[in-house]
Order: sequence, then C-alpha cells, then structure tokens
Amino acid sequence: MILKLLRYFAVSFSLFSRIPMPRFVWKEEDMSYAFAFFPLVGALIGGLILLLNLPERMSDISLAVRVLLTIAVPILITGGIHIDGYMDTEDALRSYASPERRQEILKDPHIGAFAVIGLVRILLIYAASVILILKGADTEPRMLMIFALTFAAARCVSGLTAFLYPKAKKEGMLYEETKGGGKIVPVILAAELAVISAAMICADPLRGTAMLLSFGVCAVSYRVRALRDFGGVTGDTTGHFLVDSETVSAAVLAVSALTLP
Repeated sequence: MILKLLRYFAVSFSLFSRIPMPRFVWKEEDMSYAFAFFPLVGALIGGLILLLNLPERMSDISLAVRVLLTIAVPILITGGIHIDGYMDTEDALRSYASPERRQEILKDPHIGAFAVIGLVRILLIYAASVILILKGADTEPRMLMIFALTFAAARCVSGLTAFLYPKAKKEGMLYEETKGGGKIVPVILAAELAVISAAMICADPLRGTAMLLSFGVCAVSYRVRALRDFGGVTGDTTGHFLVDSETVSAAVLAVSALTLP
C-alpha cells in the first residue's frame, strides 16, 4: 500500500508540476489516483509563498519584488501547464463557434490573439489582487495564511469537477486521468477540501467563508459554461477553471483587505 501511495504521489507531481520525480512505467490506475495528491502541489505553492512573505522577512524584501516572486512561484512549480489550458480555452471561447468547432480550436497548437489578451487581462487582475493581499497582510497576517491555502483548495475543487462533471469526449488526457478513480478519489478530494476549509474559517471566519463561496460560484459557473460551450469539461477547460478560480479567490480576498477591518 505504501509503495502504491508513493507511486500515486510521484505521478501526481510528474503530471501537475515540474518537480523532478523518479521515472518508472505508469500503470493505468496511477493517473486516476494521482488526483488525490493534486492538492499537495497547491500546498507546496502556498507554503513557498508563505515563507517568502513571512512577517520577519517583509522588511528585507521590497513589496514589488515579493509581488513578482509570489506571482512567479505557481508558474515555476507547475511549469505553466494550467496557463496553457487557460490560453487554449480563451481562444476557443472567443471564437463564438459551435461546441464542436471550439473543441477543434482547443487542439490547435497555435496561440491566438484572444489567448494573449485573456492572459494579460487575468495577470493584471491577479497582480493587483496580490499587491492588496500582501499590503493587507502587513497588518492582518491571517490574510497571508488564507491566501496560501487557496492554492490547495483550488486544486481540490478542480479535481472534483474533473471527476464529477460530464466530459466533452471519451478520450484525451482528462478522460484517461479520471476513468479509473471510481468514487474513492472524489471522496478523498472532498475530505481534503473540508480540512482546508476548516483551516481557512479558523484563521478568519468571514474571509474564510468568502473564499469558499468564491470557489463555489466559480465551480457552478464553470459547469454551466463548459456544458454550453464545449458539451462538457476537457483538460484545457480544467486548466482554465483552475486559473480562473485562483484569480477570483485572490480578487475576493483583496477586496476584503480594503473593506474589512
């Protein structure tokens, strides 16, 4: 059992991060059960961001540098795999074509203008949110803890949507990653989300609840749009959802820094 868990862990970090892992021949079940460790990638990202912005270190690093490094950490850890899905999906969404044509656009390796515009737009929103969060954390350190936890929470919700939402097609990486997980992986992801949610609410009941509501709204909106625009979820739309939900939760937390004591 321990060896299996280590396999799932290694496959998860191989799929969803750039952290070097031992090489071995993957079994079919490895990809599905690897989703149970997906939130650990987010925990690593959040942990590094927390260390980077610890109060005792704030006086040594300027806010501008910390903001840039905070934005860079998720990209460096994941290799930008979710941003790739975000850009592909933006191109498909802005085509205003049929669901079938949009699925074809997702497969197109070329970068369209709408992908670049969408990425610039969301990076600006995210950067502004991070600035407000880090400034707010100077006087309210619990904000930093909640922000760090959002990366693991987003991956819990992303994993749940990948398993529970209808797939656009019965092929592709997302289908292969989720077809063998049965009911146990969603249960594990839900349990992990419950623990993270409890930690957020304990850190700050109002802000923690706001974070959970933001993920809930994003998840519901994602289901509606995915079914309407693509006929279901795909690997690319899952990446789009992850980037979108991380940005929305950061924006909500940033607003709380301006409005809450």
